[in-house]
Amino acid sequence: MEIKGEQIIFLLGAGASAEAKIPISSQMVSEVEELIEADAEWKDFNQLYNYLKSSIIYSEGICGNFNIPFNIEKLLVVIAELEKRDKNLMYPFIGSWNIRLLDLAGSNFENISRFKSLIRTKLNSWVKVNNYEKDANYYSGFISLSREIGNMMKVFSFNYDLCFEKIVGKELNIETGFDNVTRNWHYGNFENEQDKHYLLYKLHGSVDWYQDKAEPNKLFRSDDPVEKPELIFGILNKLNSMDPYLYYTSEFRRATLTTANLIITVGYSFEDTYANNILTQALNSRDDLKILHVTLSGKSKLDVIKQIKHILKLEDSSNQIEVYLDGASDFMLDSMNKEYLSRLIIKSKDAPF
Repeated sequence: MEIKGEQIIFLLGAGASAEAKIPISSQMVSEVEELIEADAEWKDFNQLYNYLKSSIIYSEGICGNFNIPFNIEKLLVVIAELEKRDKNLMYPFIGSWNIRLLDLAGSNFENISRFKSLIRTKLNSWVKVNNYEKDANYYSGFISLSREIGNMMKVFSFNYDLCFEKIVGKELNIETGFDNVTRNWHYGNFENEQDKHYLLYKLHGSVDWYQDKAEPNKLFRSDDPVEKPELIFGILNKLNSMDPYLYYTSEFRRATLTTANLIITVGYSFEDTYANNILTQALNSRDDLKILHVTLSGKSKLDVIKQIKHILKLEDSSNQIEVYLDGASDFMLDSMNKEYLSRLIIKSKDAPF
């Protein structure tokens, strides 16, 4: 069966890069806790971290969410909100800050800002790959797939790392929205699809994005990771109303509702509420749409499918979810080919609704 590139979209989560030795969020939390115990620069934030972590877990419990894992993004979202202090929209409704927080946050919440700066700096080393050819070469599966399909495809990514650009970009033309000459981002760069193999939408930013103080309303891309990258941490306050984030999310919604027949989620944890809502809407409105979820799991296929259906609020009878349990590298190198994906698209079109 002939398939077109527009029928397939990818959604990459942290698990897509985990086999390139980039830690997932829970591993980042573990490293923060180790640093707080052993590193002199981090030790000052021990009590502040414990307070923030316990408060976040307590907040989830109040809502009945007792099994939701604590992760680095939740921590950074809370820190960012606290850092706003009286500029927070909810500040007029807050009687007073918790006394313990005031103790730990320091004058003008300077400890909050210092702690955030440490974590953000560490983030660069977490997502840096020392040898892309060695550790992330499995992304070359996207090169093979492009040559088989012969049409441009769209990749949406929650990841900050550069695995896709460094491996796939060696041989293929990737559009990221940044002009090759001026280096600044503009949505119009996505409109010229001629000679493009992949359109890459990095939904939460990238370690090579930055803003220039001289041009504060523009976003630029560097050749390498920058000291203070332009990132958003998206699991709680999902939608930033500025481009490129708004544009990327709009393109993801449009693709799921119109052109895609197969959404391939690779290493995605289904913890992004906004993206999940888009997936649910698309699956419920189209019986020719299917998700292939690629993960590395010891669970059975039925258990993983059941979990995804629960998260996306799908009927138990839905046959719109398929899973691949052998991980990202195995999938990209061994199974991510035209023949395998064609079979999935045929099944989704014949789904009994």
